[in-house]
Amino acid sequence: MKVVIAKTAGFCKGVRGAIEVTMNAIQQRQKGEDLCTFGPLIHNSQVLSMLAKKGVADESLIERCAGKKVVIRAHGIPPYSRQKLHEQGAILLDATCKRVAKVHAAIKRHARHGYNTIIVGDADHAEVIGLLGYTENRGAVINRAEQLDDFPPEWDKVLLVAQTTQNEEVFREIEEAFRKKYPNGIVKNTICDSTQERQAEVRQMCSKVEAMVIVGGHNSGNTLRLAEVAQDCRIPTFHVETQAELDPAVMGRYSCVGVSAGASTPNWIIRDVVDFLEAMDPGVGRKLRVRHLLDGLAYGNFFIALATALLVQTAAALTNLAGQASFSLMAAGYAFAMHSLNVYLDQDSIELNDPGRAAFYFKWRPIFMGSSAVCLGIALALAYQIGFPNFLAMFVLILLGVLYGVKLFLPSDWQRFPAKIKDIPTSKTFLVPMAWAAVCILPYFTDYRPVTVAYAGWIIFLLALVRTTMLDLLAVQGDRLVGKETLVVLAGEKNTLLFVVGALALLAVTALLGPFAGISTGFSYFLLVPAVIYGIFLKIGYARKLREDPIYEVMIEIVPIVTGLCAIGWNLTH
Repeated sequence: MKVVIAKTAGFCKGVRGAIEVTMNAIQQRQKGEDLCTFGPLIHNSQVLSMLAKKGVADESLIERCAGKKVVIRAHGIPPYSRQKLHEQGAILLDATCKRVAKVHAAIKRHARHGYNTIIVGDADHAEVIGLLGYTENRGAVINRAEQLDDFPPEWDKVLLVAQTTQNEEVFREIEEAFRKKYPNGIVKNTICDSTQERQAEVRQMCSKVEAMVIVGGHNSGNTLRLAEVAQDCRIPTFHVETQAELDPAVMGRYSCVGVSAGASTPNWIIRDVVDFLEAMDPGVGRKLRVRHLLDGLAYGNFFIALATALLVQTAAALTNLAGQASFSLMAAGYAFAMHSLNVYLDQDSIELNDPGRAAFYFKWRPIFMGSSAVCLGIALALAYQIGFPNFLAMFVLILLGVLYGVKLFLPSDWQRFPAKIKDIPTSKTFLVPMAWAAVCILPYFTDYRPVTVAYAGWIIFLLALVRTTMLDLLAVQGDRLVGKETLVVLAGEKNTLLFVVGALALLAVTALLGPFAGISTGFSYFLLVPAVIYGIFLKIGYARKLREDPIYEVMIEIVPIVTGLCAIGWNLTH
């Protein structure tokens, strides 16, 4: 089965903002502090379940919010509810979508001047209830053009707005009738741009596929609108929350299916639906088995350990020094242990990006912890065999790696500073490549050619930097939601894309200058190949909707592995 994925599917800015506010509140919560949301934060039961596990209650009664930190959900609330929450001693954290807040402001501004407000939307939807609160009791809700007949024709001050997730075609139909009845009335199309783009894309997709699957909460207004748009195109439409609701017998009738999703739907749920549909092709069984094997190797940090081990050989090829197997084993042990241990410091991000992977780590936690301890012991022993300075360097690297996610004890007047190394802005993006480079040149840093060794470390740093930043682009959704300070989160995806391009250009220039300056062997020229391959992968990955796919992660990890294998060949023949 061919599956076409909508480019606009998944979290919108408003949803991301609401979850960011909540996750920040969770991270900053003091002991004994109660945290809740006033009503469901977003319309997605899976995300709400994750928040519940973190102790974030979903309260619908104002009295139950007394004395708590209360997150105002993305849909917003009426002003009288906000006032009553303040009276109950609640501390409010406003996560209202900015687009919704703009509608609040528009209604409030016109209501002060005596305008009646007509809202196109669903009367029982949380957002609409909030909008009505700003109308000064001069508001009404409709969802059909003929309902305009219920209003007095003599109104001279009347405003027409829309629920931000309203069906664009329905609003246009009502707008046309409204202008005929109230030629002096004011119309503000307050449907969110994201909603309009999603609906337009679904209409386009319906002409290219045999059926549409819309993924999202059954009580999500914008998801329901997407399903309505597809149904209006007279195409079989299936609105599901998860892939478990799809019937294989029914879906097997189609050879080409489109998939879109509501603004509250995490990418991993969309990906599960896509995987389910693609797996219905009887010819993909073997591909799926290979995929599951690669997934397991990626989850187990096998590729990370192998890549680091082979980058030691890359350093040897660049410096013309001996690339002993023990050096590679030492680096692999360090990389495996550090990445495995730090997995458990990033559980929030992993769970939001890929719950299956989070479950894998939870199940095998004792194995990972035990094997990491063994690997660190082996790394220290091998470093000691090289020399005591190398042992001390390895000890420092391990200490810094262990402290990476540990809360530091800072003076009281330093509380504005990050409490953990991993909370330092862009720490993950730059410190991981620095650690890789350090451990790869650790066997050689006492060599009498420090410039050559430093050059090799710089090359490895750039390779690892590109690799890490590209992986950050994959995990941006979960990283953003838990507040992880990666370069992507701080600078945005487009700026990070430019940064990676710049790093690849710097890698290419450095590779060309090394032999010319006499500080590297001719193997340096070969590094132009991984630079080009990473550039191709970057273009492919940025265009993919579901970039968190483990297969794409494996593709990124394979580049330094192949580079290292070529370095072994170079070392054996030179």
